[in-house]
Amino acid sequence: MIWSDIIIGSFALLYGVFTLIMRQKKPGMFAKLEEMKEKFGDKTGYWIHVIFYSFVPLGVGCLFLYRASGL
Repeated sequence: MIWSDIIIGSFALLYGVFTLIMRQKKPGMFAKLEEMKEKFGDKTGYWIHVIFYSFVPLGVGCLFLYRASGL
């Protein structure tokens, strides 16, 4: 149970960090970002994408790693 929490937490945390970095360096690689901008507008679509593809994985990763730590 603990190892799976560490693996899932690490993967989610790394994915969240990766998307934050790549959003700044190569925003064109996110096809869903453009779709969301078209559907919801530039600003709202951007923030929906940031929340669900960066902040949620970061939060989930932290939660799983916290659970694995046993605190």
